[in-house]
Amino acid sequence: MFLLAISLIASEKEVQKTQNTKQELNYIIDAKNYGLIDAKNAFFVINSHKYGTMQEYFAFAEEKDAKEYVEKYGGSVVDYETYIKLDENSTK
Repeated sequence: MFLLAISLIASEKEVQKTQNTKQELNYIIDAKNYGLIDAKNAFFVINSHKYGTMQEYFAFAEEKDAKEYVEKYGGSVVDYETYIKLDENSTK
């Protein structure tokens, strides 16, 4: 019964994931402190030499933290709007 419940939850999450786009991001994990932050106020590091376990970008609450990350691992710091535009262009 427990496995069935987990399976149903996972299936529901998968449906939601396919229906949602990055434009609908509300909260995201801060790569430095691992807390939830407002995605629209986050600073995203893209094109880094280091990849996360589930994505190719990292989000930071503070721009200085994002810049420090870029100094170590390369990439570029972009804001939410730029990140969304880049994502839209990559899916066309």
